[in-house]
Amino acid sequence: MTVVRLATSVHTSAPVGGAFERVLSTHLDALHGMAIRLSNGHQADAEDLLQDATLRAYAAFASVRDVSAVRAWLFQILVRTNLNRVRSRRRRLEMTASDVGDAEFERALAEWSPPSAVDDEIDEAGVRASVREALDALDAPLRAVVQLVDMEGFLQRDAAGMLRIPEGTVASRLFRARGALRNSLGALRTQRTRRGRSAR
Repeated sequence: MTVVRLATSVHTSAPVGGAFERVLSTHLDALHGMAIRLSNGHQADAEDLLQDATLRAYAAFASVRDVSAVRAWLFQILVRTNLNRVRSRRRRLEMTASDVGDAEFERALAEWSPPSAVDDEIDEAGVRASVREALDALDAPLRAVVQLVDMEGFLQRDAAGMLRIPEGTVASRLFRARGALRNSLGALRTQRTRRGRSAR
């Protein structure tokens, strides 16, 4: 993958580069999935985020002592890189807002709409589309804990460390997110059933 080649070309240390490439390749699919979720399904933003996080991880890889914890370490870098990017975007947005009048800014926000994400690798189209739609409908903080705990299998305390929030907050968000997902998926299932009946 381009991200791997780019990261390993930054420095000339072949042993470190080779070891990092092997580790990254093992976890790249999961990291990419997390980047997609953190980027609200926007492929280009996810690739930028993953590339940025990969470069940061490569720069710090020589300091890793516990290879068994490297998966959590990679996810932590990805999540924190995203947090930094979100904060940076907010600061830029605040600066932009101060440069234009309130009415112009509100109009620009109202007219803006994000690009739709296209997933070319859906096997079970109906189910996966429903799950993705339900996940995307969650607020970003709720979506992040679901991705880390339910989809990637991290412990709640590990997710709390990555997100820099108390473990109790992770548990609370997870409870709310799971409830919202159940409701969303139930509603989507009902809609599909009604459409199926009306098509007969």
